[in-house]
Amino acid sequence: MNLKIKNYGLVIFRIVLMLVSFSLPFIFTEGTYENMISKGHYVWYTYFILLFLCTIYILVKTNYFELVNAKIQNEKLIYRNLLIFTKEIKTKEIIGFKNGIDDSSHEFISLYNSKNKKIATLKTNIYSNLPQFINALNCENIGFEFTVFQKAIQKLKSVITNKKE
Repeated sequence: MNLKIKNYGLVIFRIVLMLVSFSLPFIFTEGTYENMISKGHYVWYTYFILLFLCTIYILVKTNYFELVNAKIQNEKLIYRNLLIFTKEIKTKEIIGFKNGIDDSSHEFISLYNSKNKKIATLKTNIYSNLPQFINALNCENIGFEFTVFQKAIQKLKSVITNKKE
């Protein structure tokens, strides 16, 4: 069974955005040399370069786990992260999946292997046959996954409730 991408436009946009982000530090350096570096604004220059590098890291990391082309063949899950890096894992080694809702209110399912390492995050707005694909994997629901923002809210909530007690 193949995992079918329903929105190729979104996938292409995300890949192009990721590739364009690699040029941000170079474009910024060319455009700001006269105004920042020559005037001694090294702290601001470093701040913006670090901001661009963090943006690149976040885009590559999320696209690596979310842009997946997968199929189940001979009791093996064969998948390509970022549509390029091919990996294969036996379906018996998949311990389960976690449900979640991202900050844009899209549902997602994250698959985990036997080492409790995330294999992929499959979003319902990208894939058309996600429920059937998960059923074909014969894995169980092992919990709920929170995004970074949701985890921060949970910690803030626990801090506030602990102070009231």
